[in-house]
Formats: sequence, C-alpha cells, structure tokens
Amino acid sequence: MSDAGDDWLGRIAAYARGGAAAVSVLTEPSRFDGSLEHLREAAAVLAPLGVPAMRKDFLVDPYQILEARAAGAGGVLVILRMLPAGRIVELLDVAAEHGMFVLLEAFDAADLETARDLKASRALPRAGPTDREDLILIGVNCRDLQTLEVVQERFAELAPLLPAHCPAVAESGVASGLDARRMQLLGYRAALIGTALMARDEPAQLLREIFDATRTVQP
Repeated sequence: MSDAGDDWLGRIAAYARGGAAAVSVLTEPSRFDGSLEHLREAAAVLAPLGVPAMRKDFLVDPYQILEARAAGAGGVLVILRMLPAGRIVELLDVAAEHGMFVLLEAFDAADLETARDLKASRALPRAGPTDREDLILIGVNCRDLQTLEVVQERFAELAPLLPAHCPAVAESGVASGLDARRMQLLGYRAALIGTALMARDEPAQLLREIFDATRTVQP
C-alpha cells in the first residue's frame, strides 16, 4: 500500500462495494511497510460505505488498540501465541470498551485451547444491548509459520476445536468460490482474503464468485 503509483484506496473502496464485511490494513512499518497513516486513510474511505477497517499488526500493548481506534479502525487482529493470556484479556477489554471487534488469530490446537480458555473466563452476564462476546472472532491461519506455505488441510483438522458461539474466520488459502464453499461447510463463517484479491484486476468479481458459491450452502 505504500506505492504511490497504485490506487490502493480505490481497491479498498472496491472491496467494500463488493460486499467485504471489513478490510484489514497492515500498519507494521519495518517488515511490511505499513503505517497508522495508511489505516487513517483507509478508514476515511470505508466509513461512508459502512465498512470497518481492521488494524493488522503485531499488537502487544493496549495502547496500540487506542492508536487503532484514534486512526478510525473498527477492529484489530491479535495473534494468540504472541502474548500471555492476561495481556490478551487486557487487549480484549480495551477493544470492548471502545466498541471494537477483535480477530484472535490461531495457528494450531494449542492456540485454539487458549482461545477457548479466554472465552470461558469472559463468560459474563450481558450488561447491555450488545454482548461483548459478539465482538470476538476466532481466526485459523493455515499458513505454516516455518515454511510460509499454505496448508489448507489445517482448516479441517482444527475445525472441531473451534470455540462454540464465536464466529470462525478462515485465514489464508481462500482464493476461489470453491475454497470459500469448502470453508463454510467446515463451519467457518468468514474468510480473510489478501493475496487472491490483490492479484485480481477486478477484485469485486472474486467477491461475487465467493458470495454466489456460499449462498447455495444451507446454514
């Protein structure tokens, strides 16, 4: 997103108009050339379209949640294996206080066990019209951290371990309507799609293919 020659804001608007529920924006500067300014610019484009921006970074401190909110984000990604459970709870609490959703990213069974424990510890009575738990999503990333290869079999292996009553998100490896249909049949309710969308000259076409394929599957 740092290449001034690319109409990346136009692509973000195309994602939103194509039906994306949210758009993730990298803000990590040293390895991925991201920035909070990118997040601010993206959020400004998405807000009139009613689609939230999600800060995608290596978040380790509640202050980074506040930074994201100040930049206009509606949600953040938190990598489960990076942090102790107590710190994750702090991040979840700060996000909930500001009405932000959190995508908890898991890579294996141990990560999902942490997610289940976190959910159990936060099973509190409803305090108002919006349940704070509704703001928590669980993502399974099928990219191998060692080889960086996409291992789609991981979605099926980990699906039975997904915490109940938390929307599950398939991350990486969804590049077609057929992929999305397979994920839906496994119990995933959304997909985080990056490379496949960026590779399309008309990303809205891929979104249409995905929606058409998943619309035929009964819940």
